[in-house]
Amino acid sequence: MVTTHIPISFADFHRAWKTIWPVLSENLLGISTHSSQDIIFYGPLLFPAESALLVLGVALLLWHWRHPAAFLILAAGLGVLLVGGTLVGYPNSVPPLTNHWTPAFPAFYIALALPVGAWATSGKSELEPQLRWILPATVGIALVVLGWCNLNFYFHHYYADPERLKSKAYRSAQQNYEVQTAQSRYLASLGSNYDVFTVGQSPWPYDPVTTRYLVREQKWTVLTNPATELASITRDNKGMAFLFFAGNEQYEETTHELFPAGTHGEVISRGGKHLFYTYVIPPSGAQATQK
Repeated sequence: MVTTHIPISFADFHRAWKTIWPVLSENLLGISTHSSQDIIFYGPLLFPAESALLVLGVALLLWHWRHPAAFLILAAGLGVLLVGGTLVGYPNSVPPLTNHWTPAFPAFYIALALPVGAWATSGKSELEPQLRWILPATVGIALVVLGWCNLNFYFHHYYADPERLKSKAYRSAQQNYEVQTAQSRYLASLGSNYDVFTVGQSPWPYDPVTTRYLVREQKWTVLTNPATELASITRDNKGMAFLFFAGNEQYEETTHELFPAGTHGEVISRGGKHLFYTYVIPPSGAQATQK
């Protein structure tokens, strides 16, 4: 817990508030401004326009708090945000932690819909009968645009960036996941007609489960002693791909001399950070160099 002391005086309440407010303010900013600091979500919960609708929806719920449905929605949303999102903490937790808010997601999205529904209901009665189609058309277009913005963000701009994490433990774990995922995706892009070699010891463990899910029947080998093992590789009709992680770049030239028909490359993260170098010989090139 962030604080376990129950305030019994004004001074106690002031001390507790000084402890709770920084966490609560980060959570509020995490709704639309600050990225989540867990390793499940990697961005703010909502767009600014959606956050504005959420604020209006919460205001409407507060205005009608005596209504049982409004009271229950407020209790569900604010209770989770206050207890799970603010008061509950552990050594690696740095707010905002969107994964702690998941029980309140239904309440959030109901609050988002309330201003739209209230505006559509009130505006419809004020329009002339022949013009009432304008309101649902406007609302529909706005919702389609908002939905497209969410899809575009998720598929083109949303990614797990370790540099956004403040916790050193989480940042280290996410760097591990980032390299493992990039390696598996790169190997999948080559296809099953390749033999893959990690040259030298890698600080990042290989993820066989994810790789087998993305590409089947691809052989992977780690060369722990590249000085002798590179020269002993038996070439066949398959292509060959060599991965060089940090500290093993010096073996690129040796690999090129032994297998001269390849192409050098580099794999970088979505944020532009170098992950590892590659040297690839396509199947036809591997066959051509076979003696």
